[in-house]
Amino acid sequence: MKWSRKAPLILFFRDVFEMSRILIVGAHSFDSGKTHLALDIGKHLKESGQSVGYFKPISGHNYWYNYEHTKRCLDSGKLVSKDASRVKEELGINNDLYLINPIHSLFVPARIERPLQNIRSSLGLGGASSVLVMQRFSRPVDNGFDTTMVIADSLVEEEIVILGLDEMGKLSHNSSILSADNLETFQEFEQQQFESIVSEAFGEIEKSADTIIIESFNDSAWPWENLVEVNHVLVVTPGYIFRYDPERFRKATFLYHRGSLPVREVTFRRMSDLLKPTHRIEIKPDTQLDCDKITAIGIECHTGKND
Repeated sequence: MKWSRKAPLILFFRDVFEMSRILIVGAHSFDSGKTHLALDIGKHLKESGQSVGYFKPISGHNYWYNYEHTKRCLDSGKLVSKDASRVKEELGINNDLYLINPIHSLFVPARIERPLQNIRSSLGLGGASSVLVMQRFSRPVDNGFDTTMVIADSLVEEEIVILGLDEMGKLSHNSSILSADNLETFQEFEQQQFESIVSEAFGEIEKSADTIIIESFNDSAWPWENLVEVNHVLVVTPGYIFRYDPERFRKATFLYHRGSLPVREVTFRRMSDLLKPTHRIEIKPDTQLDCDKITAIGIECHTGKND
């Protein structure tokens, strides 16, 4: 298909629905629209009769800014992604959230005496309003999951952050605990465990689905190193979806992979000038792939109505 400034939505998705691995990348670090696109594609894949899986390898949320989700995590005793929870529910995915989302972080506001006060800790990644307090790592095993929580427990015990001991206990229930006083401890454990945990969880997801939708983290161009092949790469930004050649996209990302940092540290912005998208479509906030459009591209669409 030739490049088109206004490629029709139907033609744009013609081949995407036939593939087994779809990687969705955000052009910006937040609010690009990755989860909305994942849901839109997933719903119609299911209507076409395919078994759909979803995978978000690593994520995080803020205790304060996403407090309704934090309460759900506390009620369930599971520290998981808001996006992954939503996709699992709306697509009716049977996989456990710990499999769909094997690594998740919790950022918590610090207790402060005045506005805009700094916190004397390397864990204050976003200032006093966003202190890294907990990070969950869940590895699939035969009887469920082997979960380790890396926790800055001294910040909680000394009431430096607003997370309480009882809340910390609910979120870390039935987990192995690794105490961390600084960012380096979190980073070291993550570097040691990330690739193996994510690869093992993804392997389990692939066993139960025809097509896997992989949602990258923020604007990370490639979510993990052992993901050696995808069938389609879709980069989403407010107003547009861009499609890239997957192998060229992967190679461009790895050209910028340096040192011991994980490949996901390579942002889309850093490598985007190395290649051009093969297609582009313009979208609006209310853009939907409806059943008529799915039928028009030759995919069986079940409306739930009797014939």
